[in-house]
Amino acid sequence: MYYGNYFLESRIISLGLMEKELYRLYTCLAEKIQDLAAKSLFTYIATDSLKHTLVLASIIEEAGGSNLREQDCDENIRYNIDLIESLSEDVSNKSVIFRGDLISLIGTLAGFETLLYDEYTKAFHLEIPRFGRDNGKSLESDVDIFSLIVDDENRHQRILADIVNICDEKIAFQNKAPKVKYQNPDAWYMPPR
Repeated sequence: MYYGNYFLESRIISLGLMEKELYRLYTCLAEKIQDLAAKSLFTYIATDSLKHTLVLASIIEEAGGSNLREQDCDENIRYNIDLIESLSEDVSNKSVIFRGDLISLIGTLAGFETLLYDEYTKAFHLEIPRFGRDNGKSLESDVDIFSLIVDDENRHQRILADIVNICDEKIAFQNKAPKVKYQNPDAWYMPPR
């Protein structure tokens, strides 16, 4: 039984630390992006990550606290936390994140969200349909905090896909926009009579 409690406690702390680092990364991205729609969506995801961090921390506190430290975290999650910290540092060193850089970064962000989704469902034995799938279950099910968090992770994947679509549409528009060079715009001017 102790191993089960240790495993669960370790997962909650690991996931909480990962959510905390994702909050920092998404917040930094939102500050560096010029597109208002993408900025708002990253802020939304950042707020969810902060919410998850606080919820997981309160669960540990209500259960009597923990003696586990960051080094006790799951090795795979610890590796991803280090990656997120590195990305946050890279993003914070840039003055602006351009669309091309953002699109390449979103694949990595989606990977983090997928990892969180998988870890939450595995740790808390949840059966929730993945992004883009429906298992035909009724939407009226028992609500618990872990199911809500997993639903958020699923939503984050959809939001990241939407951000890619927003960026692709704007890039496509720029590539298709006609290029016009005005030789003599004053020639069009007709003085009033």
